Amino acid sequence: MDPYSAEGELINIHNHFHQGQYQEVVDFDTSALSAENQLPARVLQLRARIALGQAAEVLDEVTGEKAPELQAVAALAEQALGNNDRAVDIVQKLAAGDEAENVTVQIIGGTVLQAAGKSEEALALLNKHQGSCMLLPLKHFLQRVYIDAALVDAVALIVQIYLQQNRNDLAVKEVAAARRWAQDSLLVNLAESWVGLRLVSRLDSLHTPYPKPGIV
Repeated sequence: MDPYSAEGELINIHNHFHQGQYQEVVDFDTSALSAENQLPARVLQLRARIALGQAAEVLDEVTGEKAPELQAVAALAEQALGNNDRAVDIVQKLAAGDEAENVTVQIIGGTVLQAAGKSEEALALLNKHQGSCMLLPLKHFLQRVYIDAALVDAVALIVQIYLQQNRNDLAVKEVAAARRWAQDSLLVNLAESWVGLRLVSRLDSLHTPYPKPGIV
């Protein structure tokens, strides 16, 4: 069972995080989660604490950890503390090794790289996971046996990057592809809204009449 699906263990904490309810994430009781979901839940809680201004405490907690997920969290904390070069260096080292196949490294690493102005590196890292998931049998998606929430996270971040680059056509394609297999996802709904707002805004600007000469 996908832990992020409607029947999964992580759906509530995941939704809290992406709705900006960071204290809810921090306070979430993870004691009943299965062993394989403990680390993903911890990562969400650490990211929430960074968002709440606790980057220094998080960095102290994860420094020296061997898990690539926690090293990625360390990069995020470093960036929040203003150590941008250090954050990028951590991510680039992870992205250069086998850790690049790690979903959490892709998501957090892409976030760090994009914030550092390295959009193409961010997209390259994020698309590693996207490409691998798209090779899964289509029946897995259609039967909702396997819906990868990390891929949904990647889609949302990719859409944000494309919109910041004014590559609206690519953002539209990204959302349309995701809608085929993750139609109930909160993040896909949000990404679709971002694209819709951009297109409406652009359409409005095209139809706004120019002011008449002499009228300020």
